[in-house]
Amino acid sequence: MKSIVFISFALLLVGCGTNSESQGNNDIELNQISTTSNAIDQEPANQAKEYLSKYEEITSIKAVNTSKKLMIAIEIQHHERFGLANFREERKKEMKEKFPNMEVDISTDKKIILELERLEKALESKKVSKKELEKALDKIISLSKEQT
Repeated sequence: MKSIVFISFALLLVGCGTNSESQGNNDIELNQISTTSNAIDQEPANQAKEYLSKYEEITSIKAVNTSKKLMIAIEIQHHERFGLANFREERKKEMKEKFPNMEVDISTDKKIILELERLEKALESKKVSKKELEKALDKIISLSKEQT
């Protein structure tokens, strides 16, 4: 009986001891936006996606930027949602440090994820001008602030 309790306790410790930051997330849905011939270079958005993909808690990342603003939407595993506010704030702080010259927002709202996904697809198909991109991103940012 003691050996079963000991083995169960050892498995529990092994399961709790995994470091989610160091291994990266191979199951993440990550769509890099082509940076050539777009209205605005999407390199900051692609860098943010690459950086955030190291967190195993994140299952999907959508990000779009203008020259001054970067909007990121992340989807988190369902069982990680208890610490969602802290996780979001920590990632937002990291992104602000990584992109000090940009206004950075992070959302975990499903509607924002869908809106950014739609905007990413429009950017990929090159159907968005610089002015339309700025207007659409401002709308998404204001939507994300309404819901908080």
